[in-house]
Amino acid sequence: MADYIAFAQKYKEICKCIIVYIKEAHFVERDQEGKFVDGWPIGFYDYEYPQHKSQEDRLKMAKTLKEEYSIPDEFEIYLDIFPQNQFDETFGIWPDNMVVFKELKFIWRGIVNLDGSRDKYHSKLLEDHLKQLKY
Repeated sequence: MADYIAFAQKYKEICKCIIVYIKEAHFVERDQEGKFVDGWPIGFYDYEYPQHKSQEDRLKMAKTLKEEYSIPDEFEIYLDIFPQNQFDETFGIWPDNMVVFKELKFIWRGIVNLDGSRDKYHSKLLEDHLKQLKY
């Protein structure tokens, strides 16, 4: 998350960066005995959260994200609509990924490996591209 914030602050004169909270990235559910039942435990195994079952659940987790990562107030967090997940369904975005829009057009998506991990949130290619954009 620190990379996102640093990126947003570096390019705030060129573009506005926001977070769209979609499905829970660290979705793990266990039965009463603690056995794995369902989930998508990618990335950090220290984090295990249930998948959102309502818009209120998603809002609660967005607030947790903001607090745990000290996300500045000027870095807005939007919520994908539960249960339709319209942003996720439209753009096929993996949790914890970066996308770029210009004039309401989708122009860039961060590269995600097949296992859901990523090497970087953004690339030099994106940075070079943003430097050429005029808003």
